[in-house]
Amino acid sequence: MTFAELPRMGSGRVSEARRQHFHAQVQEVVVWMRQYVRRLGFAPVARSWLYALESEGKITKGDFTWASKWLADRRKEGLIPFELVGADTTRQLTGHDNFDEEATPREYINRQLRDSLEQAAMYWPSSYWKHQTNYPILWSEKKDVLKLFKPELPDAIRRFAGKGQADVNSRLAVVQECQWAQENDLQPVILYVGDHDPSGIKISDGIAGNLRQIAKVEDWECGLDEMESDGRIVRFGLNADFINNARLLWIDGLETARDEAKGTNDLANPRHPDHGKDYVQSYLLEFGPRKCESNALIANPTAARALIRDELWRWLSYAGHKQWEAENHDASKEAAAAAEGIKRMLAMFDSAGVLYNPGLIQSLAQASLPGLPA
Repeated sequence: MTFAELPRMGSGRVSEARRQHFHAQVQEVVVWMRQYVRRLGFAPVARSWLYALESEGKITKGDFTWASKWLADRRKEGLIPFELVGADTTRQLTGHDNFDEEATPREYINRQLRDSLEQAAMYWPSSYWKHQTNYPILWSEKKDVLKLFKPELPDAIRRFAGKGQADVNSRLAVVQECQWAQENDLQPVILYVGDHDPSGIKISDGIAGNLRQIAKVEDWECGLDEMESDGRIVRFGLNADFINNARLLWIDGLETARDEAKGTNDLANPRHPDHGKDYVQSYLLEFGPRKCESNALIANPTAARALIRDELWRWLSYAGHKQWEAENHDASKEAAAAAEGIKRMLAMFDSAGVLYNPGLIQSLAQASLPGLPA
């Protein structure tokens, strides 16, 4: 039996029996979270968990602030395992002690040979873009959205999370990807998915403008102009019809990420410094004072994956995709057969005591390859 709502400890002095009961209730939440992670295939970040909880009826949209603190507190108490909530990769520890774990050179060489032959059997020489005309680049506002889309994305699809307005390095990378595509007789396409709020729509409407200065430095303004005029810069989500059809969560108000000097961070409030700007007023006129963050897709992964699948295959050739697969499967099969022959040869050398005897290997090489230096 699953939990009905996030449990509360209660205020004031708490008995040991109540504490144990609370811990047991939290464990029911943990069981549900584990099941959710297995279904998604990844651990959502904290903000995405709020949408998952809301979609399951465990909290309401008015509980987001409280529920966010509840998740953080339970993790700090050790009641919710850390691995169930995705990390912000920009804050991860880096550095690695790189060493070989084998105790002897023979064990090390065995692994190297085994790994090399396994890699040979996975030979995959044909580029995905060999049989395509367009080169779609996926641009998302949130990283969890990319994780949701991953099962529908060929590995060759370039993608990144802009986290709002993309920085200079990200914009440069996008321009360079577009340049590479054009140089290789492909039509670059930018597919954007972001929040449905004034800022999110402003970002998608302004993609060409944000890339223009970088394109000018890279001497690629004409290429960007062609993309824009041909309709190859596309916002495919989140859009209002999709939000309603997928029954995603609309949040009342238009709160921004930071507090503003005039005492409000809600764009719908006339006291907000940006309230009177055209992009805010046009949004309010069409959609009213409400928004839907792209994290809300976590509540309906089936609809999320249908969204990217439908858009992506507008630009990709399925026949080209199948031809790419066939070419690589044939090449991989041939390489695997060659690798199997090498395995048998190495096994024969090993049984004869030659494989790990440098002196014998040198003698055999000199005998079979005249002129080899001693």
